[in-house]
Amino acid sequence: MSESKKHEALIAELRASIEASPDGERRERLLERLHQLENAETTGSFTDHIKALILEAEEEAAEIAPFMSRLSGLLP
Repeated sequence: MSESKKHEALIAELRASIEASPDGERRERLLERLHQLENAETTGSFTDHIKALILEAEEEAAEIAPFMSRLSGLLP
């Protein structure tokens, strides 16, 4: 599987996990960060957006805890 496909699969899994969490401001912030991350591959700020998503989720990381090491693995 190509790196691009791996990224897409990870983003899709992460989105499903966040969307399965209860509605609220925090969920919306995480979805917005994820959206920014998806678009960042074309803007060159991918690393910054991964870090921002991780920082945003650290407070209560239940939704993305299973993805933290995989997200960190995307960092150069």
